[in-house]
Amino acid sequence: MEESGVPKVNVIGPDGKIRQVPWTVPEKPSAAKLVADRLGVGYAEGEENGQLTSKQAGEIGGHLGGPMVAKLVALAKRDLAHGHVEQLIQKQKATPESRL
Repeated sequence: MEESGVPKVNVIGPDGKIRQVPWTVPEKPSAAKLVADRLGVGYAEGEENGQLTSKQAGEIGGHLGGPMVAKLVALAKRDLAHGHVEQLIQKQKATPESRL
């Protein structure tokens, strides 16, 4: 470690000599940027993206939120179905003649 507290790493320069340079971590692009790149949509991270059409923005957002929404819908359907079955069971317990 250097006096400034920034760790250093050894690298080989273009002249073949070893030099010490500050260690840095490359920035990871956001999920939105990764999806936009995959779709071929021009998306600038951390900037105004007013040039995007609503279709392009929806494509990016759909890839990000789509799986989550699908899971939430599936959970809601399961809970509704479970509640319906529970109501039928309670109704059947309340009316003994329905057990014939």
